[in-house]
Amino acid sequence: MSDAQTEGPASEQKWPSWWLLGLQLAALWCLGLVRPLFDVLDSDSAFFVARGNTAGDVLIFAIGVTFLVPLVLTLIEVATRAVSKPAARVVHIIFVVLLAALVALQFARGPFSATFLAFAVSLAIGALVGWAFWKTAGMRSFLSIITPAPFIFLALFLFASPVADIIMPSSGGSTASGESGNATPVVLVIFDELPAATLMTAQKKVDAERYPNFAQLETTSTWYQNHTTVADATFAAVPAILTGKTPPDNRVSGETFPQSVYTMLASNHRVTNIEAITHVCPTSICAPQSRGTQSERLQSLFDDLSIVTGRVVLPNELADTLPSVGTDYGGFTKTTSSGLQAGKQSKADANARFKDSPPILSDSLANERLRGVAETQSAINGGGKPPLYVLHVELPHVPWRFGPTGDQYIADGPEMPGLSEDQTWEKNKYLTNLAIQRFTMQMEYGDKALGSIIDKMKKTGLWEKSLFIVTADHGASFRPGDSRRPVTQTNFPEIANTPLFVKLPGQTTGRVSAAATRSIDILPTIAQVTKTGENLKFDGIPLDAKHTNMKIGVRNGRLRKKLYANFPELMARRDELVAQWTKEFPAGRASIYRNGPNQGLIGKQVSSLPTGSSNAKAKVDNGSLYGKLAPGSGVNPIYFSGTIDGAGAGVPLAAAVNGKVVAVGESFQAPGDIRFAIILPPDSLTGSHARVQLFSVSGGSTLAPLATVGR
Repeated sequence: MSDAQTEGPASEQKWPSWWLLGLQLAALWCLGLVRPLFDVLDSDSAFFVARGNTAGDVLIFAIGVTFLVPLVLTLIEVATRAVSKPAARVVHIIFVVLLAALVALQFARGPFSATFLAFAVSLAIGALVGWAFWKTAGMRSFLSIITPAPFIFLALFLFASPVADIIMPSSGGSTASGESGNATPVVLVIFDELPAATLMTAQKKVDAERYPNFAQLETTSTWYQNHTTVADATFAAVPAILTGKTPPDNRVSGETFPQSVYTMLASNHRVTNIEAITHVCPTSICAPQSRGTQSERLQSLFDDLSIVTGRVVLPNELADTLPSVGTDYGGFTKTTSSGLQAGKQSKADANARFKDSPPILSDSLANERLRGVAETQSAINGGGKPPLYVLHVELPHVPWRFGPTGDQYIADGPEMPGLSEDQTWEKNKYLTNLAIQRFTMQMEYGDKALGSIIDKMKKTGLWEKSLFIVTADHGASFRPGDSRRPVTQTNFPEIANTPLFVKLPGQTTGRVSAAATRSIDILPTIAQVTKTGENLKFDGIPLDAKHTNMKIGVRNGRLRKKLYANFPELMARRDELVAQWTKEFPAGRASIYRNGPNQGLIGKQVSSLPTGSSNAKAKVDNGSLYGKLAPGSGVNPIYFSGTIDGAGAGVPLAAAVNGKVVAVGESFQAPGDIRFAIILPPDSLTGSHARVQLFSVSGGSTLAPLATVGR
């Protein structure tokens, strides 16, 4: 007679077989952790595609996360059973309690955001389930009924979600091609998260002091000032540029593209591309880019998914202390000061830099992508077939880590203060202005990258005869209380209106066009100039054609539907946005370092101002860096941040370097802390060391010391 018949729990009811007990644990594990994690990941395959994960990586991940933990728990039970069957039952009950609590946590983490309450309620529910399992056949039968759950969740994730495009990529049909009619070199540079308004002065000119290389394009190319994208997310926006096709509402990231700039020009051009996120170029034309070893990819995947999992399953109070996962597709773990320095030592490749800038440091996913662009621009040459260069430059895209010269800084605390996990800004103007400061500095470095590409083209003789195009996939917004990236009716001007500069072969004089051009018009223009693509069908039209469509649609990737705006009204709102931003931060470099109250203190000696006292004290992040500055190393700690004890949010602050006030700011509430974050002008941190002080400000001018670092 079987063990299930001869032995039972306290209720004397039948006890399931060991393999069924293991499947019960797997079902609870999947309900508590795997299902919510899959729900996040299977909304789009972007997370895996952007990281360069293969079908094998995804299979190992999906099968491992579904069954590895339940398998280990089952083996523990089996080993215990070999010693004592009653003890094995107790172990199983403990596992049921813990896993049922994990399931309950998904419901408790909302109403009970506090960590203790959420865990207490979840454990109480888990204990109740464990008791019912021990005492009643009904609960044991119920857990047996749901044992197919792991297999169902796994199958749906792998074969009925966008992830299926990685597991079973479609052939995409025949590849559309076209014979190039001439030998025009084509260079297409795509920036990321760049609203056109951020380049402009109040007079709607390029801010030449901040962005001298974009200003050079203004004088030598055609600036389509009212140009708009068709999508708010890279996975739809970049393919639209490269294919001339409007993305469908249900676009997925793993699809293939039989028609693109690559297939159109490959027969007569040598193709070099850097697509930071997308994979539009077919492998028959573009060799797969290096992704590291499988163990490296899986380790990176594990590191990042541990953060994602914490964000998904932990109580809100605890989850909010983890790095943000809503702004990129990886690299969520923090870069420390030692890690940044170590990155300098391991990645100081002479090619991994732009002109007059330090090497690109650290091994973060975003830096790896940017390093590829830097190496590619260094390799630009004019020999052989006419080139097609496609460079997706992931600037000024988050994470914001670069100063205007290319030096990098560390941002401890919240990755983007004032931004919620769902990509919505708080109603805190200081924090959105802080974001504009960091964005602008990173875009100044983006301008350096552009200048480096142009400089290399001129040195190789490609510049004059090339078709040179600079644009962006989509914009970004800095409106308090509004969405940062997903397009809404209120942030439409900054998400939709992106830069477009086109220098035709031989063009030397700049002009501004007010035409209602779209990102899908870029490839038809390339076809027109290179005299190819006659057999291809585009949704766009050449840029110099008459544009009559006054209804502008932009796909919201989160909602998977298009939002629309009237073109004249949209551009009027864009002009209002330019006026607002340039009033806050007037043209030029100096103004970007002026954010917060009491700006009249900037430039004054601390010794000339009245002093007071405060019970509050501050702790500066990475304070030791200020005592050992290393100009030229690639690291400059201009992001002056930390925590404040004994003060609330909204306290006016001032930062002084070597006895002079160089910037002001205010404290703000962050998860679990009152924090401060102030941008120090890069030229205030020169030499081998600096003495940096933080003060609270009262009465507009009285300084009370909170912290001093450096020497």
